[in-house]
Amino acid sequence: MSFVTLKTPSLSAEQKKRLGDRILYALQQEGILPGSVVLRYEIEHGDLYMDGSLVEAPRPAPVAAPAPVFSLAASRISDDAAPRVEAIPDYKTKARRNKKELEGLKDKLADLIKRDTSVSSFDAQKKLNLTDCDWAPNTLRRLFSELIEEGLVRKEGEKRGTRYLWATKGKEDLPPAKLVKGEGHE
Repeated sequence: MSFVTLKTPSLSAEQKKRLGDRILYALQQEGILPGSVVLRYEIEHGDLYMDGSLVEAPRPAPVAAPAPVFSLAASRISDDAAPRVEAIPDYKTKARRNKKELEGLKDKLADLIKRDTSVSSFDAQKKLNLTDCDWAPNTLRRLFSELIEEGLVRKEGEKRGTRYLWATKGKEDLPPAKLVKGEGHE
């Protein structure tokens, strides 16, 4: 089992989760299974001597309980002294999203385009509250492509000027009617 200790200024639970996911992913790329890694967060209290000068660490407010030990493989706090807190299943902070979460995001994206009639990728990230998600641009690009293939959305422009528009299937989008005479009719 691998133990990783991070000494940092105080972090929120969400920050710890994001950092932990990234560290576990990097270790997994090196062949270390995520289920065999335990991350421990400690608050840094010391000063550092770097490049010939003293760097004073910020002094955090006193903390009553020690920082909990996270085992991200189990996605919960594993220190028995700390209260049990289950991780929030939020698709925004996960390393990978499942099919159901992606379908939900695709539906929200389609509703957004239908409501606003024209949306850029940046607008979609902002309006879907995904600006802090580094995975969002690639995922949204893929979802836009799927909506285009389904005929629900059409694309106009290139690069940063690309806009996605709702492809209405009303009378104005249908080809003109073609009259054909049947046999035996004059």
